[in-house]
Amino acid sequence: MTDDLSQYNPEGSELRKLQLKMLEILETVTSIADKYNIPYWLSGGTLLGAMRHGGFIPWDDDIDIELLLPDYEKLLQKLSEELPDTFYLQTPKDKGYRLLFTKVRDRNSIVHEEDDELDRYTEKGLYIDIFPEERSYKRLKSFVDFFYGRGYRRIKRGKPFHSAQYFMEYFSSLLFFYPFGILLKYVARGICSITKPNHILHSYGIGNTTNHHASYILPTSTIEFEGKTFSAPGNPDAYLSKQYGDYMTIPPKEKRATHFLRVTYK
Repeated sequence: MTDDLSQYNPEGSELRKLQLKMLEILETVTSIADKYNIPYWLSGGTLLGAMRHGGFIPWDDDIDIELLLPDYEKLLQKLSEELPDTFYLQTPKDKGYRLLFTKVRDRNSIVHEEDDELDRYTEKGLYIDIFPEERSYKRLKSFVDFFYGRGYRRIKRGKPFHSAQYFMEYFSSLLFFYPFGILLKYVARGICSITKPNHILHSYGIGNTTNHHASYILPTSTIEFEGKTFSAPGNPDAYLSKQYGDYMTIPPKEKRATHFLRVTYK
């Protein structure tokens, strides 16, 4: 018997409420991208939900979009100028924010997640993720990430005197891992500017290393998500098959995970 998936997010439920708030953020962000002809695409579970469910995966509480790095930087500039006051642009420049991608957050909610004790920033509302992407090679990226991403996160975590382990991780990152990682990042970009690889991955320092091929991402297409039209990879089936395999099969109940512990509203 097929499961009744509507049990996860029926209209009026807490999960559906936060999904609709995320959808509002997504519409705002992508309308600004569209206004300035900045190409982006739905990615990860958001794209999977669009293909398999026509919207959110019923138990999901996440939205992801991706852009090539130059477009990502242009979008951040426009978002900083045009986002309404009800939303907050959280970038790697924020004190205590340990990630190398951007979130656009709702200012009128608070998300409670497992690593709250490590998050020293003030804006913790519902969000969507915006990932910068680059042409690179999986092994090269993994090598750079080992130094650059690891060093960055440990420095931004702070609390060097929390424990002996934190002390060693903080100062080894400050003195070696992060500076060496920055050097490796620029060397890697130099190599890729010459060799022009056809694979697109998260920018250096962001852990995921799924090496999508540019041929099925660009040029982008469109897809329906929650009754709205958004940009998608040119061939969503190829993208999702690469990332998830048989993505149309519903996972068992024990693998239907959410990200948030709870959400409160101001």
